[in-house]
Amino acid sequence: MAEPAKPQPARVRWWEMAAFASPSAPLLALSLPSLIFLGPYFNSHLGLSLTAVSVLFLLARVADIVVDPMIGGFQDRTTPAFGRRRFWLVVSTPVLMAIIWIVFIGLPPGVPAWLVSVCVLVMYWAFASMTIAHLSWAGELQPDYHGRTQTLGAVQVAGMIGYVLMLLLPAIVLQGGFGDAVDAVHAMGYAVLIALPLTVAWCVLTVKERPSTPQPHLGFREAMDALRTNEALRRVLIPDFLIGVGYGVTGGLFVFLARDYLGFETQANTLLLIYFLSGLFGIPIWTWAGRRFGKHNALIVGCIHTGVMLALVPFAPKGDFWIAAGLFAFAGVSQSAGTMLMRALMADVVDEDTARTGGQRSGLFFGLLLTTSKVGLAVGPLTYFVLDQFGYDGRLGANNTPEAMMALVVLYAGLPFVLNMVAAASLLNYPLDEARQERLRSEIAAREALRP
Repeated sequence: MAEPAKPQPARVRWWEMAAFASPSAPLLALSLPSLIFLGPYFNSHLGLSLTAVSVLFLLARVADIVVDPMIGGFQDRTTPAFGRRRFWLVVSTPVLMAIIWIVFIGLPPGVPAWLVSVCVLVMYWAFASMTIAHLSWAGELQPDYHGRTQTLGAVQVAGMIGYVLMLLLPAIVLQGGFGDAVDAVHAMGYAVLIALPLTVAWCVLTVKERPSTPQPHLGFREAMDALRTNEALRRVLIPDFLIGVGYGVTGGLFVFLARDYLGFETQANTLLLIYFLSGLFGIPIWTWAGRRFGKHNALIVGCIHTGVMLALVPFAPKGDFWIAAGLFAFAGVSQSAGTMLMRALMADVVDEDTARTGGQRSGLFFGLLLTTSKVGLAVGPLTYFVLDQFGYDGRLGANNTPEAMMALVVLYAGLPFVLNMVAAASLLNYPLDEARQERLRSEIAAREALRP
């Protein structure tokens, strides 16, 4: 019996790829202020206690564990004529815009904590709806093994551009004399409000979506069994969680380490910007590595590079900005590898599930991936509790003990090193390589050809 014909990879022109990737810029830009700037804004401007702010964001992350996969699964079951992923991008945009205006601009001082919590929950869920739709579409746009790396590399480039611009915006407002910290948060909100509808419109009006196929009915037990027995799914979610915890640890402790241990009281934010800029320039490197050596092998190297470089950061000469800048620049090269390559691997996992069940459950699988990333990031800040046990004081100019500073160094450098090494080890002998994915795509193409 002849083997099924190998499906031809879809071709997407460069301007179509730019249009497709563009919504990632405001979406990822939105994730930065919600992690770094909104907490202090809620505390200083709205009058919420730090405890209330901490509980608010923790509850939002816990709720995401249940809600994100539900959103993805619901999107998978819809078949609008406009296109499943395009439809949810468009429908979610005005909802997200409205809640962004409320959270970043419209809430008045003295607002009850419960109302802020509701607004943040709605914002996170609208954000998840757009992100899941966009990532699911990314996995389906160029469904061949290397096409997905190219697509998600473009998405990561757009996202990092938005990330870096959002880092620059508060500095422009504050240092340019245009306003205070409250005005900086308002400016971030307005920037996302302007960029979001423009990029979504550019995307959905420029890029065509593949027709949505009707989804076969899967009972709850059958669906759960397919997830439980999917080895490749576990092999993606486990390192994604570990990498997410590492991101949460380094992100939460970066300013403390740069300011209090390395001695850069006024240059910590500049080092952070250098770190993220180098991540932007690293994306073509990891795209090439994924094509040359396979995505999981490139990700293994990326995890090892990240772990080793973070372990070396505390050895930078204290107060020497240029050596520290070079070290952070080299360390940041791999910080985009985890997000980009993990998403590309998950798109292949969807193929295995599709070949097994006949369903196209990209939304569910990317909802699960978004959940593990968020949970990992939420676990990271628990290091604050550990630092508190060692008596670390995060206030500027505090006189910390050597034991407290050593705890800071071990948590920033040692913990992510271990996490990244374990993540790399978990990807050894990963079962879904290029040859396997091509066979799966052939099986799926042959099955779709038999449909009426």
